Amino acid sequence: MAGRGNGQLLTDLIRVVYVTWYLQLAGFRATDLEIYQEAERALARCGARGMEENIWKIDQSDAMAIEHVLALHDWQLEHAPVSAMLDAQKRLTRFAQSSKVSPWQQIDA
Repeated sequence: MAGRGNGQLLTDLIRVVYVTWYLQLAGFRATDLEIYQEAERALARCGARGMEENIWKIDQSDAMAIEHVLALHDWQLEHAPVSAMLDAQKRLTRFAQSSKVSPWQQIDA
């Protein structure tokens, strides 16, 4: 059912994008930074539309980058040890408590 998402599901997707990034930094497969940035922008557009129109869905034109990150994350879940997952979660928590806009903010600069 398209458009049946919500803010919590969107937050979960954003968390997955960021955890995938941290697992990549830990050496568990890689993709280009631009893919992460596009996924982040796509999810931001989805969130803005959700807040404004209460329509929580990812446009088809935005789906490719998100799908790419999710496929990478599936691979990471299969291959990364639990300790790496826990470390990535800790890094996500530290990021969430920081003033950074995204976890790759310093890389962009």
